Amino acid sequence: MRLAPPIPSFWPNIPMARRRCSTARGRSRRVPVVPDAPGPSDGPLAEHEIDAVFAPLRQCRKLALAVSGGADSSALLHFFQQWRSRQARVPDAIVFTVDHGLRPEAADEALAVARRCAFCGLEHRILRWEGDKPASGIQKAARDARFALMRDAMRACGADALVLAHHRDDQAETFLDRLARGSGAYGLAAMAPSSTRDGVTICRPLLDLPKARLVASLRAANLDWCEDPSNADPRYRRVAMRALLPVLEEAGLGAERLAATARSMKRAADALDSWVGAVMRAHVERHEAGPCRFDLTALEGLPEEIVLRLFARLVRDCSGAAYVPRLSALEGAVAALTDPSGEASVTRTLGDCLLLRRKGAVLICREAGRNPPRALDLAPGERGVWDRRFQVSLEEAASEGVRVAALGKAACVVRAWIRRTAGRARCSTARPRSSPAARLWRCRGSSCRRARRRMRSHGGGWCTRDALPQMTARLARRIVEFTEGLVNFNEGRGILPPLNKKKT
Repeated sequence: MRLAPPIPSFWPNIPMARRRCSTARGRSRRVPVVPDAPGPSDGPLAEHEIDAVFAPLRQCRKLALAVSGGADSSALLHFFQQWRSRQARVPDAIVFTVDHGLRPEAADEALAVARRCAFCGLEHRILRWEGDKPASGIQKAARDARFALMRDAMRACGADALVLAHHRDDQAETFLDRLARGSGAYGLAAMAPSSTRDGVTICRPLLDLPKARLVASLRAANLDWCEDPSNADPRYRRVAMRALLPVLEEAGLGAERLAATARSMKRAADALDSWVGAVMRAHVERHEAGPCRFDLTALEGLPEEIVLRLFARLVRDCSGAAYVPRLSALEGAVAALTDPSGEASVTRTLGDCLLLRRKGAVLICREAGRNPPRALDLAPGERGVWDRRFQVSLEEAASEGVRVAALGKAACVVRAWIRRTAGRARCSTARPRSSPAARLWRCRGSSCRRARRRMRSHGGGWCTRDALPQMTARLARRIVEFTEGLVNFNEGRGILPPLNKKKT
């Protein structure tokens, strides 16, 4: 058995004003550590507990650990190193530290994590958030930027799971925050031990552990950590939720009880999802490009909660959003769209989607101009998620990469090309860079003709595309008819053409 060597301190150059040391300042008065119950349950994790926590990750090929240098992520790194030292075979791993550029000492903290990873023999990479920072909503913007940086870095290095250090106290704070926002069963389920976002698998192995045990484990190993001062800033909503935990603990509603309620909400949400999935398979039709439609008669006799969840899932699938719409906004839109005494033609926007009721049917599609898709560059053998909805892969047989992008102004070119080439079987590949097919997918070079890409909507089935610029006239015609149909539908002059519809 190989034992991990003791890890020395790597924080000598960080100003003490920004540091929380496990021996000198283990507990901050501004950020209290709230134990769920006194006694041995707050002690360090034993070896068998660490092995059980990380056992589900053995099936991964390469893990990406998010480590900022704070107490939670430092404990994650410490536990992973201990588990790694006792196992014969473990996944490869890389550690990411994001420097948001919001505090001058953040660069030193990232370097400290790099030194610790070097001591442990782990690959480490510092990811920097470049560019201008927003004046408001900085925490949400930082979270989104942090995830985007790690997502892109994972795809570049081949990691298939992102490991985060969220613990039980974080789960309780999330539950309280969503309860205050009026969330339903799905929101109150809070964070899942394993989830997927933008094609990235996210794992939270410490979700059932209280923060007190993470801190105790660091102290037992004589390890230091640092803390971001913003975690004690009462202006932020999560800090306010954290301040409620001591009060709720005295009333018997501590983090353990709140996290248990979140687990119950998760089971209820899973049961509702099973019912909604059956309704979708039976009644919802999907266009291969993402939008969907269904008849309002399919909702007759369904409980209100199932109807709400059906709309929520379809909006999320069509927009590619990570989360479903807020309950209050969802209820208002669904009430207007399903009201039998209301107008025959109803249009609503929700969650970056356009929801339209026409002739007893509902169409849900992306809202033009909201969160436009970014171009996706793929090298041979790579895969990625485009438009937050489609998984795209390029075979290794291709000698050049491709860029997948929105059609944009090329739609008029394709439309004119269809009129000129009616009856032709294929688009000519003599001039791949100037052909409408190449413009459709922004394909670099003509050597990608031998490759094939598979695109899968997160809510639908597989649809295969011949590698462009070899695009059939039939396919191009369907795309143009589809886009024109959406415009006509939005303006009340027609409906989405029922071309190549797929059952969910």
